[in-house]
Amino acid sequence: MLRDLATSGAIELLQVQTEPTCWRTAASFGDRMLKPDLFALTASGDYEDHWYIEVDRATESLPTLLRKCAQYEDYRRTATEQQERGIFPLVIWIVPDDIRAGKLRAAITASRSLDSSLYRICTPASFAEVITGGAA
Repeated sequence: MLRDLATSGAIELLQVQTEPTCWRTAASFGDRMLKPDLFALTASGDYEDHWYIEVDRATESLPTLLRKCAQYEDYRRTATEQQERGIFPLVIWIVPDDIRAGKLRAAITASRSLDSSLYRICTPASFAEVITGGAA
């Protein structure tokens, strides 16, 4: 999907890291490792956008996805990514359908420990809209 958007000229694909290259760790993160499915750096016009991408196939429970979101929050607090890149990437969850998207969005919003502005939730059909819309 990313390469198709880049080929069409909708975005410029500056960097892609697949597993395990996109996995992150930090001294203050303990022995844990953040394991996104993909990291991407895209550009559109004068703006660069940094993304962690998670692909959900609805095989995990919502509490499991929320624990993964909590890992992103914990890793963000280490400031490792911000020191290296100057920004913490947004997290895109690609889920199978609108029902799953609504449930995940509601669960993140209802959580007292998650910053909902960090996450973008979409289906494969709306992925292009999220990526081309940037961080806005």
